[in-house]
Amino acid sequence: MIRRTSITPLLALLLIWAGALATPSLSQYEPGNVPTSEYDATALTYPDLRDFDVPDPERVTLDNGMTIFLLEDAELPLVRATARINTGGVYDPDEKVGLASIAGQVMRSGGTEALTPDELNDQLENIGASVETGIGSTSGSAFMSTLSENVGTVLPLFADVLRQPRFDQEQVDLAKTQQRSAISRRNDNPQQIAQREFDKVLYGADSPYARTTEYYTVDAIERDDLVAFHQQHIHPENIILSVWGNFDADDMRAQLEAVFADWTPVEDAVVPTPPERSVNEGASVNFVPKDDVNQSTIFIGHGGDITRDHPDYPAVLAMNEVLSGGFSGRLFQNVRREQGLAYSVFGSYGAGYDAPGRFYSGVFTRSERTVDAAEAVLDQIRGMRTAPPSQEELDQARDGYLNSFVFNFDSKRQILSRLMTYHHYGYDADYLQGLVEAMADVTPDDVQRVANAYLRPDDAHILVLGREADFSRALAELSPDGTVNEIDIRIPTSPPADEVAATEEERAEGRALLNEVQEALGGDALASADIMRLVVETRAQQQGEEVVTERRSTLAVDGRMHLEQELPNGMTLTVIDDGDTMWLSVPMQGTQEAPAQVREQFGHERWRELPYLLARLDHDDLEVQATGTETVDGRDLRTVRITPPAGEPFTLYVDEASGLPQRMDYTTIGQSGPVALTDVYEDYQEVDGVMIAFTVVSLRDGEEAQRSLVQEANVNPEVADDLFSVDAE
Repeated sequence: MIRRTSITPLLALLLIWAGALATPSLSQYEPGNVPTSEYDATALTYPDLRDFDVPDPERVTLDNGMTIFLLEDAELPLVRATARINTGGVYDPDEKVGLASIAGQVMRSGGTEALTPDELNDQLENIGASVETGIGSTSGSAFMSTLSENVGTVLPLFADVLRQPRFDQEQVDLAKTQQRSAISRRNDNPQQIAQREFDKVLYGADSPYARTTEYYTVDAIERDDLVAFHQQHIHPENIILSVWGNFDADDMRAQLEAVFADWTPVEDAVVPTPPERSVNEGASVNFVPKDDVNQSTIFIGHGGDITRDHPDYPAVLAMNEVLSGGFSGRLFQNVRREQGLAYSVFGSYGAGYDAPGRFYSGVFTRSERTVDAAEAVLDQIRGMRTAPPSQEELDQARDGYLNSFVFNFDSKRQILSRLMTYHHYGYDADYLQGLVEAMADVTPDDVQRVANAYLRPDDAHILVLGREADFSRALAELSPDGTVNEIDIRIPTSPPADEVAATEEERAEGRALLNEVQEALGGDALASADIMRLVVETRAQQQGEEVVTERRSTLAVDGRMHLEQELPNGMTLTVIDDGDTMWLSVPMQGTQEAPAQVREQFGHERWRELPYLLARLDHDDLEVQATGTETVDGRDLRTVRITPPAGEPFTLYVDEASGLPQRMDYTTIGQSGPVALTDVYEDYQEVDGVMIAFTVVSLRDGEEAQRSLVQEANVNPEVADDLFSVDAE
């Protein structure tokens, strides 16, 4: 029996690929046609820079504990406000990671108790005002902007968003869908993957500072959770508010008291204490395999040791500038410019206001030079410890930092946000000015001293993402004991606790049931079926209309495949897999090797094809578990849960009397996360001794989504010698 399933997620991926293949390349300027200017740039003159004074806002504390900064600025007829909220995703329960992020989004998008989402949007849009909210890992924020003449209208709306969000259910559902969509795309960007997985190596996968939002944690979040989170975390004692713009301070103070002074927290409100940021100590080498990249992404680092108020922090900043300070830093000058080992190289020694940060250096390099690039970065880190920088090198690094000092005061919002942060952590308002003055006193010996104290290259964690087959040297050369930890970045669809290990009895019973299935589907005839050819007509509902397509497939039990899929736009996509490489071909667009994620998706589907599965029952990584009997539509069906080496687990339902499969429950990953599907097998017919279900009905949420009808079926047909091959030229 060959099973035909819903191909919607895979078709979406193929259509994206086909669109990318059809995109024309951008033209480039010819060397002789580059536009140039006629003037002498060296003759330009510039006016003197005006003196810069950091504004000093007025500070107000309401009786309910809310701190407010006020800054008059009549330059534009605008009033703006930003709030810093003492909350964050680090306080999410383990089983509901993503709660704070969704709460921060729906506080604004979900309307207020007095206004629906559309009514709130209309009121703000009609006067050109905006109100936004969001919650990150360690803090939340809210922002308001309006013409000063409308502040009496917008400020109460801003206060209601903070105080009385509606958390409209439709908007909650939308936010959860967007979270699922983000999860489905989180393995698209190699640099983001490497950064994420490096955090897990450093802090631990379960740390609040490294854990990731998962499909099942989003599914567990309900509207009541958002309401409870808001009551506990969003209250006046947890908020510092800054308001600036064209207003009179006394009048603005009165307006703020009118909308916030009577706001009191509920009994279970909390002023949260950040969870401990523990670090995994000791060197390690970690590898994230990704075969669809042609360069490696490398992170090297360890936990930090100091906070920003530590006496050594100015010297550490100078050290970081010498090592990683842009074009003048040692990493750029040596690893990229002199050795040519990097497309990009960077680094940072982070320090928090209330907790140490982390040190890391990173490099993007050609795959074959992966180990060489990692060693080059480590050499530069070690070099910081062995000798002090020259005075010229330190002056250049320090000037680079000090010249960027003014950008800390680039806007009133930036100034006030910085002051709110200092106030929250108990730092002096002039902390930054003191830091600049302290940096001026840093000496080359200070830089070497802190490098020896706070850089530990021999105890660093190394993470490499790339295509191992292209490496010219083994990653094990970077490890003191040769150990390399391989990291699995597959996206789970269920909590680890849901995976209950099968007993030996359940495994044996499951394999016995699959042996019965093999006999029912043809026994020896099925076992000798090396190749099957099917022509399948698929009928699916899309936007209220029935779409009929055809799929012609020739499938070899050894994994080779030749498939012609008619697409909804009338084009035909050809997929050929010779067992080693998959190729995709679209008319007028050529033939290309399939992206790794496309071949991976096909590989997952192959395991759900029973001839392919039954020929591999002895696979070491195949898990089979009998799960009892279930009554479906009045029939008792025996069930077996199958966890393949690749892809998600699925459950097969088998008729007790005939031994024929009746249905299969499985999960595919769509653009908005996991999609639970069921295939129902009907109209079994014998073809050359093999039983084939000529009708497969695919259900989604219990409703028919697709019907596949076999038009032609052949077992061991004659095929051309080159059917499963492609001329690589």
